[in-house]
Amino acid sequence: MIIKRLTMNNFGVYEGENTFEFSYTLPVVLIGGMNGRGKTTFLEAILLALYGENSKAYKESKFKTYGQYLRSYVNKNSWTQRCYIELDFILNERGSEEYLIRREWNALSKRTSETLSVKQNGKINSFLTKNWQMFVENILPSALSSFYFFDGEKIAELAVDDTDAQMKESIRAMLGITVLDVLKNDLLRSVRRTEKNIQGEDVPAELKECKAEQEMLTAKLTERKKEVEELIELITGQIDQIELLHQEYAVKGGNALKQRQSLVQKRAELTAELEQNNSTLIELASGELPLLLVEKLIRDIKLTAEDEHDDLIMQQAFGQLETLLCEYNKLHAEDVSANQEFVDYVKEHAFESQTTPVYKLSDHALFQANSLAEDLLSLKKKQAIDVLERKRLLKHQLDEVDSYLSLDINEKELNAKLSEIKKQENILVEMQVKKTSLDQKRAELESKLAIKTSEYNRIVERYLAAAELTDDAKRQLKYSNIALQIIDKFSVELQKRKTGALGETITDCYKKLANKKNLISQIKVDPQSLGLSYIDKQGNFVAKESLSAGEKQLMVIAILWALAICSAKKLPVIIDTPLSRLDSMHRKSLVTTYFPKASDQTIILSTDSEIDSYYYGLMKDYVGDEFTLEYDEETQSTTIIKGYFQGK
Repeated sequence: MIIKRLTMNNFGVYEGENTFEFSYTLPVVLIGGMNGRGKTTFLEAILLALYGENSKAYKESKFKTYGQYLRSYVNKNSWTQRCYIELDFILNERGSEEYLIRREWNALSKRTSETLSVKQNGKINSFLTKNWQMFVENILPSALSSFYFFDGEKIAELAVDDTDAQMKESIRAMLGITVLDVLKNDLLRSVRRTEKNIQGEDVPAELKECKAEQEMLTAKLTERKKEVEELIELITGQIDQIELLHQEYAVKGGNALKQRQSLVQKRAELTAELEQNNSTLIELASGELPLLLVEKLIRDIKLTAEDEHDDLIMQQAFGQLETLLCEYNKLHAEDVSANQEFVDYVKEHAFESQTTPVYKLSDHALFQANSLAEDLLSLKKKQAIDVLERKRLLKHQLDEVDSYLSLDINEKELNAKLSEIKKQENILVEMQVKKTSLDQKRAELESKLAIKTSEYNRIVERYLAAAELTDDAKRQLKYSNIALQIIDKFSVELQKRKTGALGETITDCYKKLANKKNLISQIKVDPQSLGLSYIDKQGNFVAKESLSAGEKQLMVIAILWALAICSAKKLPVIIDTPLSRLDSMHRKSLVTTYFPKASDQTIILSTDSEIDSYYYGLMKDYVGDEFTLEYDEETQSTTIIKGYFQGK
């Protein structure tokens, strides 16, 4: 299981919508925040999203009802009083199973109730929504959540607990013994209920009367069912007969006869459209379309005419130049010779490439030639192709209609067949109406019989209770005691099998964490009492009291680590304020050994004094996501920013 996203809206100190997005590229997630800034709220939001009323945070809280607990988490600054949390996680390494849980509630009404919805792979799953508690207990039993989601204060409490009661309960949960405890309690409740209900009453006359009524209703129901079955056979045969008549009607041209009027109308429409199509072709042929035959010639004319047009412009420009030169010479007689030489030069070079005009097109005619060559002919060609294709389709449709209309149909025979079909269909309707009536009567009889059967069973139970319950109770008590003995023996055997492996795993985890690796060589778990024994290299028992406070806390962490490993569930680990009670040596051991290996995703909620710049540097290579919880004194709310205390 990998957590992808946690969204909290108006939850605790988180005003408005606040979202943690996890990339899970590296195993460790660092969330930094000072005390009272929302670290524990984050942990409790995860527990609440997963377990709801079964959350250990709620069970350990001071609130008497779940509604009070939910109401306490609605942000006081929210005018809507609407609160929700969303937890998005994946269950396997390939990420093919993604779940999103949403719990929503508000504090406006007197009674607070939540709305739960569950999405699987992006789609609402109504089954999971209704049965989420059963599903989550399968993937992560609430009894095991303490192995994965815990805080440093809790570790400190467990470390000084001389009775080891809480730790033993955790071990029992991992071993599955708590399930057997539930079974034992159920058996004991059954025994108490059996003993309490021993009483008798004489009701043989009532029993006989009820039995007679039950048998009468059963006989009537059997008769009614038989009538329905016979009628169903008749209806099936009638449907087959009508289907056969329809087939005969179609073979003789019945469908064509039904469609004759619509076919005649369609033929008229096709003929009219075909005539319009021919008119369009004639119109195209009377226009520019025939010029496609000389399309190349038109392009040549267009190019030649453009050259002639350029020559004409040059001639006009030269004439204007000569006029201007004459006027200039009158004013500047001394420069006449040089100016005339320039004009002669221009005249010689400008007209040496000119040819005799052939087409002499006007500007308007040149525009028309250009339009034909560049656009119009291509457009007319496309229009003609489209019209011809439509004409081909219309002729094909017209041929199909004509083939239907040319069929030789005996209308008299078809009308007789159609009358027979209608007659048989009316008979079928009558049968179906009769069946509906019989079904209703059958349902009424079934309802009466169910009520009478229930009444009969209650009378029988009372009668048997009066006659034989004492013997039954003794028999139940006997077998219940046998079952309880079996459960006790099975619990011991189960504990023997699993406690050995658990002890070895705890030993291995503790040696990875402990600084004094020679102090404790082996840790054993008693298969009956589930107590822990610490043994040194010489085989002597080491008293728990001889361990320092830090060593005791490391032992608790080693046990929780081992329990998580033995549970064989790949789940994220969330640790709130993990280093607050540890000295520097033990902190370093946790930072370098436990945090990177605790899980595929380890979320650490820490203050700046627990994981400071030194410890941050030791674990930075394993940190994928970093967040800091920023608290605003003015709004009294927390927001999430990227980075761990600005890169401490």
